[in-house]
Amino acid sequence: MKILLIALGALSFAIGTIAIWIPGLPTTGFYVLTAILWSKSSKKLDSWLHNNKYYQKYVDEAVFDRQLSLKGRALIYLVTAAMMAIPFFKTDMVWLKWVLPLTSLTQIISMESYYRGYLWRDGIPFTKAKTRE
Repeated sequence: MKILLIALGALSFAIGTIAIWIPGLPTTGFYVLTAILWSKSSKKLDSWLHNNKYYQKYVDEAVFDRQLSLKGRALIYLVTAAMMAIPFFKTDMVWLKWVLPLTSLTQIISMESYYRGYLWRDGIPFTKAKTRE
């Protein structure tokens, strides 16, 4: 089972890395899946992940400690809106012209609610409430 989890993690990492250069293919989801698979496969990989400087900066600090700056969040919102603007202006589908701005607005509302402490004050849903060192 351990080897299978490592192999599936490697596959998901490879797809996530390739997805960086393919517009529309989500990178983050594959990297999250990689982290889950590798951390479940062995204590050594789990320890490596949690001690990795990028994990500590972008996950522990930004997500678990809610320390992503307003400037950083605004950059995320702008990049997302720019990517959604491409199909918005290229399509004639009315439903898509409604869905894209609503999706962007939903992202902003949910992220700001989380970072300002309006939602999930006692931890992130679906995660074990373990103390981070």
